Amino acid sequence: MDQNNFNAGAPRPFRSHSHTSNHNNHNSAHSGHQTPMRHSLPTCMALVDARYVGWLSGKPNGLMNRSAFASVLAQALPNAGVHAQLVRTYWYTESDDGMLVDDQCVRLVANDLHNEGGPTLSAMVRDLNALAQRGGCVHVVIASDDERLIAAIDEARLSGMRVHTLCDESVQNFATFSKNEPDLARLVRAGDRRIIVARGELTQAASAGAGKAGADTLAPSIDASKTMQEVAQAWWDKCDSHERDDLRETVPHARGLPQDVDRTLLSAGRDELNRPLTTGERHLLRKLARDLVLGDPDVAAGVTAGGQSTDD
Repeated sequence: MDQNNFNAGAPRPFRSHSHTSNHNNHNSAHSGHQTPMRHSLPTCMALVDARYVGWLSGKPNGLMNRSAFASVLAQALPNAGVHAQLVRTYWYTESDDGMLVDDQCVRLVANDLHNEGGPTLSAMVRDLNALAQRGGCVHVVIASDDERLIAAIDEARLSGMRVHTLCDESVQNFATFSKNEPDLARLVRAGDRRIIVARGELTQAASAGAGKAGADTLAPSIDASKTMQEVAQAWWDKCDSHERDDLRETVPHARGLPQDVDRTLLSAGRDELNRPLTTGERHLLRKLARDLVLGDPDVAAGVTAGGQSTDD
């Protein structure tokens, strides 16, 4: 696992007036240890794929409380040795939560029928490149599972920017993590530091925003549920024996489906319905596919007559 952890937390040196320097020396002599003042800390910005954070929290259908998430992230930074001030968070999402949150910017992205995650990827790459070229901050946290960001992360690091990747505590057993989530593992390794947030804290942040969920989270209609079943079954039928064996080995130990499988399923679902999937439809499609992998004898039993998945 790449570490690249040298001097990540050192504050940017600054020139102070002589009387300020003497005052700091006096305080240091009494305290024996001096914590950098907040205004002297290097700046940090976060680029956050809302879908990825929802997946990490275990509540992909819920709306994240963005203010609560920012607090969780700010607390996680020093734990990773990144002593920096989180000055702004950019959220990349397909739907506006209507929240008014200080020091945050919502980037609304389209739901591309032919390129799952493509608009979000393009927006994140554009903003990361702009920050690197303009020297907009010292540290950037990338919260995403899209390994296509690796090239942009490499470019930003070559410019002198320190780029860190957000993950949960499962990364601490990196051998298992790499086996279960190989694409995400490559992205996580591309950063200077791993910013580890506890899944329980993310779940609480998601629960804090649950009351704001809209109609997009409603159960799929009967017709949409039937279509999702057909899509899942068609995908499974196309998998050869080796692919099925790999999935049976990895999926039981992973939080969700592998990202390439997830993108394939969502793309197929959109093609069948000829429109973007709702959150409820995505959740149902993922559950049906997982049931097929795990050998559920009757996948249809996981859906009620109204199209509601029995798995929360």
